[in-house]
Amino acid sequence: MILGIVTVKDLLEASVTIQVERAMDTNPLTHLPGNIQIDHQISQNLFTKEKFSIMYLDLDNFKAYNDIYGFENGDLMIKAVAKCIEEACQNNEFIGHVGGDDFVIISKAYNLEEIFAQIIDSFHLCLKELYTPKDYERGEIYSSNRHGEPEIFPLASISGALYTNENISIQSVNDFSYKIALTKKASKKHIGDYLQKTEDLILQ
Repeated sequence: MILGIVTVKDLLEASVTIQVERAMDTNPLTHLPGNIQIDHQISQNLFTKEKFSIMYLDLDNFKAYNDIYGFENGDLMIKAVAKCIEEACQNNEFIGHVGGDDFVIISKAYNLEEIFAQIIDSFHLCLKELYTPKDYERGEIYSSNRHGEPEIFPLASISGALYTNENISIQSVNDFSYKIALTKKASKKHIGDYLQKTEDLILQ
């Protein structure tokens, strides 16, 4: 039974519309998908019975770096992180740029811990080019904290929050948002690169 006919013109117009929408939701700095596509990917995978992992990444001490080295160098660091993520993801993982120094990786597998380790290794190789030799060798920079007070900050590192549906389930989008927020907060409490798994918080 024929339900309808779609012309080539209609298909082309639909394709162009999709491309325009994606372009509008693409981060101009990293050219990675933005929040609309990220939310779409999450909603598609969140309640699946298939393997599913999502990992949020964000930089530690990025504001201090921006304040001392300037926004242009800050952009270089953001692009370096994006490149490290793209090089580590080689199995059709979805990579999104939430904004600022926040990224997300969505996968149909449970190997994101391995990917996190690869990202960290690559990022630390980039740090030597992003800092002056003096700051890099010292392993810290002098800047002001959020209260305007002078403070010593370590070199930039990456915090990760990892959720998988291997051992825990999500009841709603709000439930996921709550649990991943807890995971992010726990990860940021650690100094240096650290990956916090949601199940380690929920099941402990």
